[in-house]
Amino acid sequence: MSSGMYVGFADGASRHTCNLASAAWVIYSPTGQLVAAGGACLGPASNNVAEYRAVIELLWDALSRGITQLEVRLDSQLVVSQLNRAYQVRNSTLLRQFMRIRSLERHFEVITFNHIPRSQNSVSDAYANYILDWHLTHIQ
Repeated sequence: MSSGMYVGFADGASRHTCNLASAAWVIYSPTGQLVAAGGACLGPASNNVAEYRAVIELLWDALSRGITQLEVRLDSQLVVSQLNRAYQVRNSTLLRQFMRIRSLERHFEVITFNHIPRSQNSVSDAYANYILDWHLTHIQ
C-alpha cells in the first residue's frame, strides 16, 4: 500500500423505535480517492455502541488493506473525546469497545481521531441509514 495519510469516516445509526442499529465507514486514499466502503446491521444497540462499532470495523478494514496511517473522522464528540482520552469511559459495554480499538491501534504507525460536524460525514451517515432502511423493509 502506498504511503501517506488515509482518511476514514465512520458513523453509527440507531433507531430505538425499531430496536435496530447499524455501523458504516468509508476510507479515502491520500489523494482523495475512495478506497473502501462498508457497513453492517448490528441488531439492537445504542447509538454510542454503533459509533464505536463503526470505528472498530473501519480499523479492521484499513488494516486488512495494509493501511497503517489513518485519520479517523467522526461526528460523535463523545466517542472522539473518549478515544482521545479527554473523557473517561464509564459504561462497561462502551469500555469493551474502547479496549478493542486500543488493541487495533497498535497495528498503525499513525492514527488520529478527529471530531467533525455531521454535515462533513454525509457519506458514512447516509450509508448507515441506508442499511437500517434496507433491513426494515426487507427483513421484517
